[in-house]
Amino acid sequence: MGAQTLPWLEPDAATLADLADARERSWVAASARGYEVLRYAEGAALLRDRRFKKGASFLWRLDAFGITEGPVRAAWERMLVTNDGEARTHLRLPLSRLLGMRRMARLEDTVRAIVDGVLDEVPAGEDVDLMERVAWRIPPLVYCELFSAPPEEAPRAARLSDSTLGPILTMDAARRQESIDAFLESEEFVRTHVDRRRGDLGDDFTSALIREQQAGNLTESELVETGIGLLQASIDNTVHQIGLTLGTLLEAPGRWERVVADPAVVPRAVEEVIRLRPRFGTIFRIAASDLDLDGLDVAEGTAVFVSVRAGQRDPRAFADPDAFVIDREPAPPLMFGNGPYSCLGQHLARMEIRALVEALAERFPAARLTAPMTQRDFNAVTEVETLRGVLR
Repeated sequence: MGAQTLPWLEPDAATLADLADARERSWVAASARGYEVLRYAEGAALLRDRRFKKGASFLWRLDAFGITEGPVRAAWERMLVTNDGEARTHLRLPLSRLLGMRRMARLEDTVRAIVDGVLDEVPAGEDVDLMERVAWRIPPLVYCELFSAPPEEAPRAARLSDSTLGPILTMDAARRQESIDAFLESEEFVRTHVDRRRGDLGDDFTSALIREQQAGNLTESELVETGIGLLQASIDNTVHQIGLTLGTLLEAPGRWERVVADPAVVPRAVEEVIRLRPRFGTIFRIAASDLDLDGLDVAEGTAVFVSVRAGQRDPRAFADPDAFVIDREPAPPLMFGNGPYSCLGQHLARMEIRALVEALAERFPAARLTAPMTQRDFNAVTEVETLRGVLR
């Protein structure tokens, strides 16, 4: 299969209709940046394919964004998100132990208490921006809980996450220096709270990471940079998926009424939002060598993008794919990756979103939006800008 026989896409301009049209013509499209995988099964298979590099894809993104040298680039190159092979395995193992489902389950009561505390401060019956008053508050507070920072530091953690990762994911070159400065500040932020915990280890996430260092499983810089990576990814991405979830459930009264009437459907409702309105629009890999991908010749170093938006609406995998079906049997979302590169923080993100939806349904069954959700769709991600509503 040659690139000249494939549909052509302009990824930054492609609408859902454009993606659907190309998806029906072929499982893969060509673009100026590489290839775009458009169907669910093929996308899931590629994300499991060890012939493709994950870490190299973030280096590709840093290059495109303009962070190509200096101490921040050097730090990025030591982190999990930019590494492959043995280096990635070394960095991933301690995190996989700490972010697994069993350990995350122990956080459920803590997360629910954080959610309730945030909701306590939202004035009932008043028109408020739910992004500002709810979505942007919960993940930073959870992060502070994990990293033994006082809750008063949550706004700073939120700012650092958004300033470091947001510009890179949206390719906003005007914010390049902001991203660099926030990374350096994040290093100081994480180091301060790790050092504060060293003399008083407990049964918490920070202490567990410190013990990994003491056991020789992490160096000092790896410990701090693990904290930076979690600061970036666990706040910004979860914030926007929370916004997408609340907006999707509250924009159609029947959906919210169903959640209120039967809280048991919350996990499926959350998964259905992730399918229809994912935070990530594309994720990608870099070919580690010249290879054949289902008859497509892919040269070493080629970027192959999985269109999450197209794949998670593939009619081959999902009946009535453009409809919100709360009772749909969930399928593993492409958004969280697959196989050896699956997102380590996905269990924590889901827990935060479910805890919020459950608490809202229980405490504010008549919640509603007062204006349509506003969002910006970039190729890589969706950012929710405003989400106004009333809790009652």
